Amino acid sequence: MITEEFKDIIRACEQCGTCTASCPTKEASDFNIRKVVRHLQLELYEDKDFLSKYPWLCTQCYRCRELCTEGLEIPKLVMALRELALKNAVAPESVYSVSKAIKKFGSPYQSQTRTKETWINKKLGDSHQSSDADLLYWAGCTPSIMAPNLANAAVDVLTKLDLDYKILNNEPCCGEPLISLGLIDEARDIAVKVKKAIEEAQIKRLVTSCSGCYNAFTNLYPEILDVNFSGIEILHISQVLSKNMNKEFKLEKSMALTYHDPCSLGRHSKVYDAPRKVLKSIEGLNFVEMEHTREFSRCCGGGGGILSLDYKMAMEIANNMLTKEILPLGVEGLVTCCPSCYLNFKRTVLKNKIPIKIYDLSEVAAFCGLS
Repeated sequence: MITEEFKDIIRACEQCGTCTASCPTKEASDFNIRKVVRHLQLELYEDKDFLSKYPWLCTQCYRCRELCTEGLEIPKLVMALRELALKNAVAPESVYSVSKAIKKFGSPYQSQTRTKETWINKKLGDSHQSSDADLLYWAGCTPSIMAPNLANAAVDVLTKLDLDYKILNNEPCCGEPLISLGLIDEARDIAVKVKKAIEEAQIKRLVTSCSGCYNAFTNLYPEILDVNFSGIEILHISQVLSKNMNKEFKLEKSMALTYHDPCSLGRHSKVYDAPRKVLKSIEGLNFVEMEHTREFSRCCGGGGGILSLDYKMAMEIANNMLTKEILPLGVEGLVTCCPSCYLNFKRTVLKNKIPIKIYDLSEVAAFCGLS
């Protein structure tokens, strides 16, 4: 909300324009974060036309925060504006649609043919229900419904690593989409239920394929929702792979691949080394780094709820990155650790006929034979 901390950030901005230069959205829309801050410096908080449009063009990638010469928490300004827009009932209709979908379906997706259990029933049947493992695999909404190949690959990898696991029946949404869209009270209610469900599973470790879920559990829950897990280690699948690849993973056919740091796993959660360790350890994989990596990595365009708010803009941002940053590397494929990045890149490659393969890290590991 519009707090004194909020106003202090606005006053501290020197209007240098570094944030705008670093922003992925500026190349795909008329969004200009420097102008947004200037609008706020003039105390035009209640401009409804402004509130209904500009706060919803931000991918919450946090790249502007990393590059800001004053170290200002600019993404927090955007989140405060989203909350203000909701308070004034001028948020885009798609925001309310996501909220309704999560309440009704337990996920932001309104599929009439697939549920979060569909991939489990096809892949595992009832075998996951009797496990007394202390490791819980948390698939997340997007791998469960929109990209079940990612969830399948993750459980294949856990099996390869000889890690026993179990899966929740009726896994709920973690609430991260609600937090991204400024629906904090709704997200808090969900987080309390999620915490109860996870703790009742009597596990010591939770591993997820979704960087958004990982960010929610490790950062957003405690920092924004005041919800904390007690005695449960939260892990991303890349961390599990990097810690447990004591067998030699080998690709049957050599490939040159690069890696995209997802914003939610990278800048938000500071997980940079684990995915790279996995890729570098696979025999037959030629790992090529991009020019902009780690905290300076470019955003795919799919974060901050943009895939729900404006998927065409998200795909344009992805196309800019693919054509300008990745194709010049001469690699065969792009690897990421985020299902939203995966989907956005995948759709963009298909639509624009870009000659590059898109992989999730778990898929690459699952392709490998053991030697």
